[in-house]
Amino acid sequence: MDLYDQNFIPRIIFTIITITLTIGPTIADFNRTHATHPDWTGHARFHVVWQVLGFYPIMILNLIVLWINISNFYYPYQLLFWLFWYTGFVGSFLITLLSMPLFKGKLSDPGGRTPFLYTFGKKLKFLPGKDKHLPFKINGVVRTYKVDENLHNLILPSIIVFITSIYFIVL
Repeated sequence: MDLYDQNFIPRIIFTIITITLTIGPTIADFNRTHATHPDWTGHARFHVVWQVLGFYPIMILNLIVLWINISNFYYPYQLLFWLFWYTGFVGSFLITLLSMPLFKGKLSDPGGRTPFLYTFGKKLKFLPGKDKHLPFKINGVVRTYKVDENLHNLILPSIIVFITSIYFIVL
């Protein structure tokens, strides 16, 4: 079995994540909280639509990289290319998050989405809903943190990508 065939499961996982990270923002941003928000300027709405539509050609390129076995090309480089894209996708979100004070940015507007509540130090509860409990304390204290839905939606895929990369690609 060659490397291309050995990496079938990572390709499936990375494909699901690629499609989700493209369609998810489309669903989240083409509504009254973003693209048709009555208080946003036309220019701001233009940029959010442009940004979301820009994900689609990138998704197609990622699917080509994952599923086309390029002859005379060391296949793991194709997976590394995908990992580079994913790191850039998540990294650009984190850089924007950290630089929000520079442009008075916000993760959500009034009337927008309700943040998730992560409570550390209680019995594990990770069922559907916005209230999540993790069984370990932070500095020996039970703490609750508000986590924006956008950040929450990147946590699980990032954990899956990390575990998949270690298990299938590195080992």
